[in-house]
Amino acid sequence: MHLTAGVFGDQELAKRLGKKGTTNDISIFNHSSSEGVFTYVCTNSEKIQPLLQVLNMIDVPILVANSLTKEIGEMIVGLDEMNFEKGFIITDIREQLEAIIKNTSLAKYEIVDEDKLWQALLNLKIERQDDFLMIPIDNYFKVTGIGTIILGIIKSGTIKKYDKVLLEPLGKEVLIKGIQSQDNDFEKADAGMRVGLNLKGVEVEELKRGFVLCKEIEKSTSLKIKFNKNKFSKHEMKEGMNIFLSVGLQTVSCSLEVAGDEITLKSNQLVAYRKDQRCIIASQSETYPRIIGSGYIV
Repeated sequence: MHLTAGVFGDQELAKRLGKKGTTNDISIFNHSSSEGVFTYVCTNSEKIQPLLQVLNMIDVPILVANSLTKEIGEMIVGLDEMNFEKGFIITDIREQLEAIIKNTSLAKYEIVDEDKLWQALLNLKIERQDDFLMIPIDNYFKVTGIGTIILGIIKSGTIKKYDKVLLEPLGKEVLIKGIQSQDNDFEKADAGMRVGLNLKGVEVEELKRGFVLCKEIEKSTSLKIKFNKNKFSKHEMKEGMNIFLSVGLQTVSCSLEVAGDEITLKSNQLVAYRKDQRCIIASQSETYPRIIGSGYIV
């Protein structure tokens, strides 16, 4: 079993659940046992980009809400926009929280005590897609004598050692020289696994978080999105305004060219995407909640 869970509202819980791994504006904690491999991810920054990226990294969310702060409110909005099939809530303010989330996708989350959370995670069954390859890059670095290493979760598909794949939207073909997961070497890796890949054909300086390893994908600087505004958002969508577009782990600045139920966004950099892929729209202002709504790329 391989599972990636997002911990929202309490990084200390993630520390109790796993061993500290990669940490920057996103903190990652790992737990591996005979029962499975679990990756816990949480934000380590007040910026909106890490929150959007964590939302897109995970299989299941865990919300810890013992007070109603603006940060918790924004997390609720983000989780609502992702519409996760399953999720968990740990809270000391159950009645107050239930009143807020009753008309959101969080209403179907299971409220649990922390000591029951582990078993609840073990009971989960996550459906994986394997009809296309999709590995968003969340971290990358260079190792002397080895070369370029990227870290990422295989969202869909399977990879094998010595596969040649595309790195998009950079438009480069790269060779997978090696595959590691939990410090073990693998000849192949499947959807759901968090992996470290040794790549030939790209330098670290060319990489950005959110770049995607794939077989094929769309890419453009102009995107049309079937958009739905979140009811909690106070931001008005006006033509000409600058916003953040979150697609996978890509978070790019865009201008809003056409407003309405179907919006058109223009970016000064290529965005890699699949048609009908879910995306989130967020404000570049500091007014909470910064998340405005979500949609699907058409």
